[in-house]
Amino acid sequence: MLITMEADAAGFGYPASSRFGTATLAPASLVLSQELANTIGLGHLPDFVDLLGQVDTAQHWIDAVLPYWCASFGVDDPHLLVTAAELPRLRAVRDTLRSVLGAHGDPRTDTVINGTVGITVTTAGAHLEPRGSGAAWLAAAVAIEATAPHGQDTFRRLKLCHEPHCRTALYDRSKNNSRVWHDTATCGNKANARAHRARRRATAGDDPSQ
Repeated sequence: MLITMEADAAGFGYPASSRFGTATLAPASLVLSQELANTIGLGHLPDFVDLLGQVDTAQHWIDAVLPYWCASFGVDDPHLLVTAAELPRLRAVRDTLRSVLGAHGDPRTDTVINGTVGITVTTAGAHLEPRGSGAAWLAAAVAIEATAPHGQDTFRRLKLCHEPHCRTALYDRSKNNSRVWHDTATCGNKANARAHRARRRATAGDDPSQ
């Protein structure tokens, strides 16, 4: 398999990301990165649980995502078995990825995703395959995803929503990569409302008659 992917992930359910809406889903080449980043829970919304918080929910997510990813990238499904001991390591990979996504454009960040990748080069091109097991395999798979999209200038389009109480991973399809909210109607409106209230308070503070 060459280090190129189909343009979209038609037919894939996005078990983590679709919880937050479908307008900003990533193409197939970044499915795993967006999915992993969006396994987070939202404490103020009990229905949005941390999918890596318990063995059963983590296993369900792994079983739903990895077969699709492996088929897309032409690698063998490792059939990862989630254990209680592996959960914190899975969350650590996710946290590192989210730090990378949240630091796009900031040269000061030193966050690094580490993974062992096997590379086979033939006349057909380069074939990359994750090495290791458990969280180490997952980190390597995310690193593979980032390799091709970086060259296509698309990995930078995977970012975190600017709403502090959201911070879900979105894929920015705008021409100038300027989108900052995963959902303008919700997160964008919240930010605009806060800004409006701040301006009113500032105006009232400057007005001696208030």
